[in-house]
Amino acid sequence: MDENTIFIALGLLCLFVLIGIVSNKIIFFDSDEDLWANILFFFWALCFGGVASLYPDLETYTIIQKIFFWLGAVIFGSIALGCLGKTFSATIKGNGIILGLFMLVFKLLFTLVMILFILGKISEAFDDDNKKKKGNIVILLAVFALLKIFWKPLKSFFVNGDRVRAKRGELISIESDTAN
Repeated sequence: MDENTIFIALGLLCLFVLIGIVSNKIIFFDSDEDLWANILFFFWALCFGGVASLYPDLETYTIIQKIFFWLGAVIFGSIALGCLGKTFSATIKGNGIILGLFMLVFKLLFTLVMILFILGKISEAFDDDNKKKKGNIVILLAVFALLKIFWKPLKSFFVNGDRVRAKRGELISIESDTAN
């Protein structure tokens, strides 16, 4: 397979997911908690990776440093796995096993690409080689202002668990019994 075929297949796959989300057939993020668990997974995994990168020098550490190393590795790793487990369970619960596993991978890749894009823009704005530093900071601030303005519509688009369940007829509505 050549690269173009792979990119076309990935583009069609993303289009399939986007159509499923827009038509309220596929749950992308079940709730705000699912969205933040997905985002925080990468933060805690990065913290775990930072601690794990210190492992080759472990023999030269004192006993206190070794204790802090293992505490950091266990705590950051378990929090990252907890966030991943929360995202996994919400995705499987909302979409079933087959589509849920696919959507889990898709959500993780989507979030990773978005985080790398944002970090790349931040890095580009503070790059010393670039002579137009003030212009880049203004562009970065404009991007953050646009994110602030469009955060609620974007969040309501991506967090679609209740809408999909309502369309499927799975949403249980609780009405108050105060009329009697």
